[in-house]
Amino acid sequence: MTLRRVLRYQWLKFLRLQGDPRKLAGGMALGVFIAFTPTIPFHTIGALALAALLGVSPVTAFLGIQICNPLTIPPIYVAAYKVGQFLLYRGQPLVFPTTSSYEAWLQVLWQGGVSLQVGGVIIGILPAIASYFLTLWIVQHYRRRKAAKALRVLRLSQNPPEPSGPEA
Repeated sequence: MTLRRVLRYQWLKFLRLQGDPRKLAGGMALGVFIAFTPTIPFHTIGALALAALLGVSPVTAFLGIQICNPLTIPPIYVAAYKVGQFLLYRGQPLVFPTTSSYEAWLQVLWQGGVSLQVGGVIIGILPAIASYFLTLWIVQHYRRRKAAKALRVLRLSQNPPEPSGPEA
């Protein structure tokens, strides 16, 4: 199976998901938001648990966290760290300790981790909002087109066109 065929198949499966379009879009937004947080081992667990709590689609929440992958993690985390560092520490760079004390290294890890988490939450808001409206539009557009096509087929079956040509 070619990559293009696999992607097309997955795209069609996404379009054919059942449920309220707002819940599908909410699940996608939740997944995208969680993808921007630096909690990689807990992305799936967090997305599925929060989807159940918030009443949104767990399937689209799972799809949304797939934005965070080995190709996108470095730019997402660098941006998250820089935003968090700017907001919390006014852009002061992380200073590594000159001694090997436990407390000094713990302070570095704390400062870096908090910066990364806060920055991830901040930069995850806009993509989550955008993914909500994009998913909502895609699902509604697909369903409108599908309904219009079904209506055309129904009209044709009830009123077949007059035969034309020499047989008429």
